[in-house]
Amino acid sequence: MVNLRLAVQRVLPDRYASCLAASELPTDCKKFRNINKYVMANSIKNQRLSAVFLLVAGSILIFFTFMRFGIGELGWVVYAPLLVFIFERPKLKQYLALFATLVVAYILTVSKMVTSEIPWAPVPMFAIPMAFTSLLSLSVAGMAYRRLGASWSVYTFASMMTVMGWIQYSFTPGASWGILANTQINNLPLIQLAALTGLGGITFILSLGSGLAAAAWKSGFNEVRKHIAAFAVILFCVLLYGHFRLSETAPGKMIRVGGAVSPVTHKEFYSALENIDTLRLLDNELFARTERAAELGAKVVIWNEVATVVTMSGEQSFVSRAQELAKRKGVLLCMAYAVAVSTDPFYYVNKYRIYLPDGTMADEYIKRHPVPGDQHDAGFAHARVVSFEGINFSGGICYDYSFPEIARDNANDGAEVALIPASDWRGIDREHSRMARMSTVAAGLPMIRPVRAAESIACDQYGRLLGSLPWSSSADGVFVVALPAARVPTIYAMTGEIVPLLALAFVILVIVMVLRSKKVELLT
Repeated sequence: MVNLRLAVQRVLPDRYASCLAASELPTDCKKFRNINKYVMANSIKNQRLSAVFLLVAGSILIFFTFMRFGIGELGWVVYAPLLVFIFERPKLKQYLALFATLVVAYILTVSKMVTSEIPWAPVPMFAIPMAFTSLLSLSVAGMAYRRLGASWSVYTFASMMTVMGWIQYSFTPGASWGILANTQINNLPLIQLAALTGLGGITFILSLGSGLAAAAWKSGFNEVRKHIAAFAVILFCVLLYGHFRLSETAPGKMIRVGGAVSPVTHKEFYSALENIDTLRLLDNELFARTERAAELGAKVVIWNEVATVVTMSGEQSFVSRAQELAKRKGVLLCMAYAVAVSTDPFYYVNKYRIYLPDGTMADEYIKRHPVPGDQHDAGFAHARVVSFEGINFSGGICYDYSFPEIARDNANDGAEVALIPASDWRGIDREHSRMARMSTVAAGLPMIRPVRAAESIACDQYGRLLGSLPWSSSADGVFVVALPAARVPTIYAMTGEIVPLLALAFVILVIVMVLRSKKVELLT
């Protein structure tokens, strides 16, 4: 009664004040019933406005945090408003509202990647699974908050985000796109944590930020002040470790490697689907760029992904020309190209071949992870480790390195340098190459990644850029850098996805505790 009276006093107009003069509120008073309705209506209205604010704020943060033009600093609190929303005791319509909000937010976010080279159609294919995994993480964290308390919700959310990210890049074609760790692709000291934990550790520590912000917002700072202090200490140690690693000199023998970016743009590629032989007009320029890289001192030359397309009947003559160039220039040539298996419908094999200076084919690798919607099958074999000049080379093709397992496979197979032919577009320029860089830091490998329609880069074992070639239609498509050719051993390469598995065990524990608390509540 007293609490109700105080609530009423805050919101009632003066004309209802007389109803509160008595020491006890009359339950059968007509005016009181009107007062009660007034209070309840205002309370419901305020709750609805608060819910709408939280959903809108969460959507805005998602849009400005992920993908193209993302602001990495927002990644530390991006999910806080949505967590506060779900901490209440939601009903089915609140869950549906949250899922709808996430779907809209992620569709708008992924749409930032759409440009003239890539249509909008694949956007929902990526956005809806991202929305669903976020919904699961938020829901389980909300359940932990209501049953176990604010502190439990913080670590439950971080664990769920880690587990769902691991499931995505380990068991689905979605790769690591949209996981929280990739909001920090430009935070090189933090990226060093991948050498210990892989992407899972980075996702976990980032998710703690959102969880702590939401818990402090909802339950008060004092409720989680010890956890905030612990988080600050952990983050300080992580960044200190990152700066310490970055002070190290990259080990290994230096070798000059060159990237030759094909004159075949997305426009020429799509135009040639009706007649592949039209691409033969650009072969001379592709080989001229390869020779130019060798003349600039490159001992290893690598093309971008699908540098050109050949027919099955024309493949041998095309390859013979590449063999002859490798022998004449004395280089290792990693030639990435496609072989058209069918033209109606268009279907192809996406691969690279490595030729040694004596003309020997050292490897033929087929891309293991096609982008969803691409018209080619997946390969199954690891890239071979090719020894040249006393250095072991291996790699993958473009989207492969969005899956951390590929870089880890290369490292454990004995590679010392990763060769990554790639083909991107303006909508993911820089972002995709930095995602690949995170995988190489986790595996301890230096990398060269020549790219169509985006920036080509080379980096050392710690992710430090050694050279880059911004995409431009007027550029000559050639860049040569000196790479330190040695693998830096990492804990992640040896142990794999330990952090997500530990997070999964914690989530299972939380779910069991929640179910037991519900059972006790029913019995009492």
